[in-house]
Amino acid sequence: MRTTVETFLNQQPEWVYFVTGLIIVLGLITTFILIGRAAMKYTEKIDKELGFQKIQQDLHDTKYQAAIHKDISLQTIHALRNAERFLKQLQQARRYSVQSEENLQTYENLIIRIVHALSSDIKFQPGEQHRSSVWIEESGQLVYFTGSNAFDDRDGNQVLPMDETIAGRCFRKKEIQLVPDVSDDVDGMPKHHNGYGAILCLPLSEWGVLTVDAHRAFQEEVMYICRLYARVIDLAFFEYSQMINDGYITQQFNVRE
Repeated sequence: MRTTVETFLNQQPEWVYFVTGLIIVLGLITTFILIGRAAMKYTEKIDKELGFQKIQQDLHDTKYQAAIHKDISLQTIHALRNAERFLKQLQQARRYSVQSEENLQTYENLIIRIVHALSSDIKFQPGEQHRSSVWIEESGQLVYFTGSNAFDDRDGNQVLPMDETIAGRCFRKKEIQLVPDVSDDVDGMPKHHNGYGAILCLPLSEWGVLTVDAHRAFQEEVMYICRLYARVIDLAFFEYSQMINDGYITQQFNVRE
């Protein structure tokens, strides 16, 4: 059989080999072209699918960001309405102001309501927890005045020294102190923050300091709301102080202690 094939091939003219080789080469080229086109179509299909997935992901991210901004807007509007309500209550208290213990209690209750509202009005995301409190300067130290429900003053934290505390530094410098991580601050004292990692301190004129604690760094919107509430508290303390002398304030702190 092998001899027969060799004899047959030897009898063929040279052009047969040329044509046969040419056909084989053309066949290989055609095969490579077809494989390449199939690969390109497959690649284009994958690219389209990946592009569609990317568009879907971008759309999802856009919707998510839009939902966040909507929540922030609604929460900010809610906080502004609360601030407006507190200002109206303050105006009413001034209008019917009489120098009596009952009216002093009105201002004090207003300050307490503002502090309690603040901790919830700056909650922009589910699961966020904040605590807010007001500290009054008394005898060279900051004395606890009132705080939100999350603030526990039963652990001996009713007095803060002016030195080596962020709140004290805020009062001394009369400047807002924003600390994203209390463990990195020289006056941080993390053990006194009960797991809250960030703190915002706002001075209340010569009266004291408003402190706001959070588990993570504050959003920009939170700072503006806290500054607004601090000003309302400041006004309430101004009216509060106009009706009493320093001896009455000292007496109230002594009663609390």
